[in-house]
Amino acid sequence: MPTDMTNKNQKKRTSRHPIVRFLKHKVLHVEDSPHKIALGVAIGIFIVPNPLFGLHIAIVLGLCFLLKANKIAAIASTFVNNIFTLVLIYYPTYLLGWAVCSIFFERPTLLNRTQIVELFSPGNFVSGLFRKEYWMQFWELMKQIGPELWIGSFVAGGIGAIVSYLVCLYIVRGHRAKSPHRRYAKYRQ
Repeated sequence: MPTDMTNKNQKKRTSRHPIVRFLKHKVLHVEDSPHKIALGVAIGIFIVPNPLFGLHIAIVLGLCFLLKANKIAAIASTFVNNIFTLVLIYYPTYLLGWAVCSIFFERPTLLNRTQIVELFSPGNFVSGLFRKEYWMQFWELMKQIGPELWIGSFVAGGIGAIVSYLVCLYIVRGHRAKSPHRRYAKYRQ
């Protein structure tokens, strides 16, 4: 008897978590095929490490239109990249790009982490958004790390897209198998 109560309490706790609730309602309940939903999530995750911050949604919508993927799932997955996760996404992406570039080219200097953290810290980012000096510093940094960041974003985005496609496809199919609604009948595969 206590195990049943424990399972019910655990189920209630996870469904109250805002991230789980957001994913459940925005991704799992989208009326589309599991393939299109998973493809939308994969496109969004592919674009997340892209250095064109601010254009992610426009790029995602264009790719979703071309590949006929789910736009809602794609936009929802791009929100992984935000002002608070800039350094957590772009610095490892830069390091990955630097490692790939060092295989093919001679790249002796590795940028110091403090320069990126200082530039992309949430306080500096928000306060510097409307200052000319901030953008001059930003473009100088982009000239230094541009190729590494782009190459790293394609590699990390590609790996993330493949993994997220497979995981999302598994989760959506599993969710629909557990709760077969009439509205999903035309999207069964």
